[in-house]
Formats: sequence, structure tokens, C-alpha cells
Amino acid sequence: MNADSAGWLGDRHGATPNLDGFARSAHRFRQAHVTVPICQPGREALLTGRVPHRSGALGFNPIGKDVPTLVEVLNAAGYHTGAIAKTAHMMPATKFPWHETGSQELGKKPRAFRDRLRDMIDSARSRGKPFFINANITDPHRPFVAETGDNKQADLSKVFKAGQVAVPGFLEDLPEIRREVAQYYSSVSRFDLTFGMVLDALRDAGRADDTVVLFLSDHGMSFPFAKATVYRNGTWSPVLLKYPGMGKPQEREELVSSVDIMPSLLELLGVGPPMGMDGCSWVPLLKGRTQPGRDLLVTHVNTVSSGKSFAQRCARTRDRALIYHAWAGGETPFRVEAMSGLTFAAMNKSGDPVIKARVLQLVAGETLMLFDTSADPSERRNLIRESAWAGEAGELARRLLDHMRKTEDPLTEAFGRAWEDHARRKAG
Repeated sequence: MNADSAGWLGDRHGATPNLDGFARSAHRFRQAHVTVPICQPGREALLTGRVPHRSGALGFNPIGKDVPTLVEVLNAAGYHTGAIAKTAHMMPATKFPWHETGSQELGKKPRAFRDRLRDMIDSARSRGKPFFINANITDPHRPFVAETGDNKQADLSKVFKAGQVAVPGFLEDLPEIRREVAQYYSSVSRFDLTFGMVLDALRDAGRADDTVVLFLSDHGMSFPFAKATVYRNGTWSPVLLKYPGMGKPQEREELVSSVDIMPSLLELLGVGPPMGMDGCSWVPLLKGRTQPGRDLLVTHVNTVSSGKSFAQRCARTRDRALIYHAWAGGETPFRVEAMSGLTFAAMNKSGDPVIKARVLQLVAGETLMLFDTSADPSERRNLIRESAWAGEAGELARRLLDHMRKTEDPLTEAFGRAWEDHARRKAG
């Protein structure tokens, strides 16, 4: 789900009343990004606190057997642990030893999801243990709720029509795209129904006031220039955090990453962290202290669901983004699951030169791209060759290279060469 599909981050469709209600009582992180915007490596980063090349989760592959996971740490601390849906995206199973699981099909069935969550809370109570539940609502992942108007299919969620939605600015306002965006918002609405039922189950069990609740989406919407890319709409996530004794809800503007979640939760729970995490706890921020480096974050893509490598890195500040496409210029055009369905097909067949250029940006890419996201949040105009932006591009490149060296990123040398080639051409 895109961050700005939530009402609390500015959406006007009214698809997320339960999430928005929760947001009013939670700390709100407006500039949160996932470290990798793909299902499996994203979850494995979330549950290890490590960037993908340091956990082994470069794509749809298992983490290293020597990498501690949040599940293992909390099991050892006496928690009863469970996961609903997406367990196949947390591998190997031996590193994610849940006491209980819920099947993948529950992720799009609000009532069944709620009932399984209740069972897990009851199991923890019967064992006299606190619980950690990784509750994966799989709406609005494709396939979307069909635009049929059939409320039974939508499981009582709001079903949007094409004429009721606004097309996000990073997409093109074409009839087929508008139709698919409506399907997406119908699925967002069903997600919100499930989310509300999760909160109801927690309250009904008497655990709403003594439970840490953290919400995020695992990447942006499954459309071009979002999921499986390091463009802004691929990694921006609506992160909310509520916990006992948190005080007045805060709205935070620091750049924070999904690899910060494991150290943050462990600090809140008073559980000692394992060695080797790349993330940094948010608790000091929430207590009024400052943290260095919160003005920049780095996001990653390596291999995608097809198994192909479309390696990408992005160094992002609040209003600038430097993107490195290691795959650009190769023989294989960019192709990911988010390009299935109606939207990319409509873009691809358009004769409009602006849309044709946008398609080329996606499928052919450029090795280096610089965007002024304050003026161009859809990241359409590449400024990398403009002299006026050379200083800012160079500073972002330096900081990206520092991060890559620090984390022993396998793309470090390739990025260094790409940047040197760019600088040489500019000087020549």
C-alpha cells in the first residue's frame, strides 16, 4: 500500500477510516521508507534489522543461518510467537520458529483473519506468556478486489468505481489506469476492514492498553514506479507506533527505515538486542533526543520475484533522491510483477510522447538519476546532467558510497565506477 493512500497522510478517498482512527492515537512517522520494497527480502529485513546484503536476503531466498531474527530473540525471552500469512516469505523456516501460524488465504478474509488472531492471543494467555504476532494483511496486494460492485466479493468493504478515484500523480490518467486504481482502492478498503477487526480483537481480549502495536506497509502499491523499485512510491511506507506509556502522540519528520523496527521494538520491550543489526532504535527520538544521520537513508533492490537481477540503490533525503540502476544498459528490460494488469499495458500502448518517455524511463532506465522531490515528487525529471545540481549530486553520491562501504555492499565498486565515469564525462 502506498503511504499516501492513507487518510492520515493526505488521501481523500476515505478508504482507511480504521487506520486513520488508530493514527490519531499513535506516533506517526511521515518520512518512513522500507529498506527493500519487495515481499520476501522486505520481511526478512524487517525481522533481522539488517540491510539485504547483510542478511543474505537479496531476493526470494533465505537469510543466513547465523543471522538472528526477531522471532528467535523473543522466543528466547519467553514470548509466544505467531504469524498470519506470508510465512513462505520468511525463510528458512528454522530461523522463523513461530509457535503458531495462520494460512496465506486468511490475509484477504477479514473475519477469518480476526478469528485466527483471537486464537493466538488466547493461546498466549493459556500459557501465561506475552505474545508477538506478525499479522500480515495481504490486501491490497494483487489480485485486487474486482470492480464489480459485488459487496459479497469485497467482504463488505467499500467498492470504488473508476469515476470515484483520483489517479496518483506518478501514474497517467488513462481510462484503464483509472479502472485499476479503483480496484486497488477497493482492496485498500478491505485491508482497512481487517485492520479494524484486528484492533477490535485486541480490545476484546483486554490487551489494547498493554500491547505495542506497530503498523507499516511492506512497500508501495503494485503499479509501475512503485513496488520493486527504489523510486519514492516504491519505498515510502505509512508507519504508526503505539505503546503503553508513550505519552502524547508525536508526528515525526526524520527519515527512518524498516531496519530500525527490530531494535526499536526490542528497546521498548526491554529485551537485549543481538549483535549485527544495521537499524537504530527510534526510542531516543521519541524521548526528545536527536540522532545523527536521520537526514538520509538508503534503499535497495537486488533480485525480484522472477529471479532476475534489477539491482538498484537510492540515497534519499527529504527533498532529493540519487538513484543508481546497476541494470540499466543491459540486454534485459526492466520487468516486475507490478507491471502486470491494466496499468502498464495502457501506458505501453499509448502514443502520447510524454507517456512513451515515461515507459522508457521505467523499462530502459538510466544508470544515474537525480530528482528534486520537493518540486517533482513523481520523479519524472532526471537532473543528473544539469550543472546547477552537480554539487548536491556529488554529496549524495559520497554519502551513498560511504553507506555501501560500511555495509560491505557488493555493488560498491560498480557504483564507484559509474560515478567516476559520470564525473569524467561532466569534466570533459
